[in-house]
Order: sequence, then C-alpha cells, then structure tokens
Amino acid sequence: MDGSVKGLSRPAVPVNKTDLLCSLRPLLNKTKKVLSPLICLMIWELIVRLEFINPFFCPAPTSIVRELYSLVCTGELWMHLYDSVTRALCGYSLAALAGVGVGLLVAWSRFMEDLIDPLIELVRPVSTFAVIPIFFIWFGIGDVSKVLIIAKACFFPIVLNTIAGIKGVDPKLIQAARSLGAEGVALWTRVLIPSALPMISTGMRVATSMSVTTLVGVEMLSADSGIGFMVIDAQRVFATEKMFAGILILSALGFFFDRVARLVQHRVLVWHKGV
Repeated sequence: MDGSVKGLSRPAVPVNKTDLLCSLRPLLNKTKKVLSPLICLMIWELIVRLEFINPFFCPAPTSIVRELYSLVCTGELWMHLYDSVTRALCGYSLAALAGVGVGLLVAWSRFMEDLIDPLIELVRPVSTFAVIPIFFIWFGIGDVSKVLIIAKACFFPIVLNTIAGIKGVDPKLIQAARSLGAEGVALWTRVLIPSALPMISTGMRVATSMSVTTLVGVEMLSADSGIGFMVIDAQRVFATEKMFAGILILSALGFFFDRVARLVQHRVLVWHKGV
C-alpha cells in the first residue's frame, strides 16, 4: 500500500523565475504606462484637499469626475460629443482624400509638382486660425465652414508625407519591378503606393491630433454645440468643474483617435518592420 502511494506521488516542479518574469512583463509594462498619470492625479487631489489651491480655480479630480458623471447622466455630454466627433471625422476624411490624391498627383508628374508645390508651400505656413474669418465669410458660421477649417489643418501633414513617401521609394526597387514588366498602373499599385504606405499612414496619424486641436478652436469661436463650446460656455459662467470635465473629454478624444489610427496602421502595415 505504501509503495503504491509512493508510486502515485510526483515530485514538485520547480518554478522558473525567468519564465515567471517573462509572463508578467506585459502586465508590468502596462502598469508603468498608467503609473505616472495616477501619481499626478493623486498629487493634484492632495494639493486641492489641503487647500494649497483654491478649488474654485482648480477643482479636485474627484469633483471633476462627479461633474463628468452628471453630464453623462443628463445626456448633455453625448449631444456635444456627437457633434464634435462628427465635425472632426468629416474634416479629417475630407483632408485624407484630398491629401493622398494631391500627393499622388504631385509625385506622379513633374509638371503637376511645379504647378501645385508652390501653392502648397505658400498656404502651409499660414495659421489655420488666421483663415477662420475668411472661411466664416465664405461659407457661413455653420458646420460647413468648421469641417473645411479642420480639413485645412489636417491636409498638409497628409499631402507632404504622401509626396515624401512616393519620392522616397528605393530606385533599385523600381528598376527591379520594371525589369519584371511592371509599368504604369501596375508599378503604382504594386510597388510605389505599398512602399509609401508607412509614410502616408504616419501623416494621417499626425493629422488625427490636429483635427481635435482645430476642432476645439472653431467650436470655441463660433458654435452652439460641441465639447469646445461646452468648455468656453462653462468658462463664461465660472463653472470650473464643468470646464475641466470638457478638457478631460477632449484629451480622451484625441487619445482615442490616436489609438485607432495606430491600430489601423498596425493592421495595414503588418508586414513593415518599423511598425
């Protein structure tokens, strides 16, 4: 009987500390990313609670969260968020279509480059906010002008990265493709555009943050809805908790757009070692 028990018993498997650390490393990396924001929020909360700062001018994070919860429950947040996201997405989509199209056109033809490139370099340095009055006069103060202003801000990173991506394709790769019979449309669709996709996607990712920053400006200047309007309207009546809640939403919106752009970039460019 004792022998059978001894035969069924198994020796304890030693735990490999290296394997354990490797399995915990992804969790530790994610923890490190949220650690610094959490520490900043805790210090902020402590400073306000100890009354080193007047809560009227800088409310505590917990007060801001309560105000945010109230905005969610009343439905006010969803109305403003819907209008802001719609404007940002429309402007960004218009800029993406125009930017990639113009960039490919400039890279395709020397004549088109000589014709369009000076216009791009003349308009690009002009601040987006400097042309807002012109857009308001031409297109009114409705959503059309706001979408076009956002598109103007997002257009240049996309078009410049598209041009640079096409022009940066390795000439040896082009020669190799031509030696295999790739010409015209086949050369563009199979060699040039795929090779330029990393640069194009980078420009489109940069434009996501510009869409949010421009959105805030146009909504603060002339709008009756949107997160930017909610922030400036709260400032007019000294509702600082609501104002900070709106700023928090704008930060989260920009972060969300960037995460989506990065996810799309990873999915589309899964073959690219630099992504």
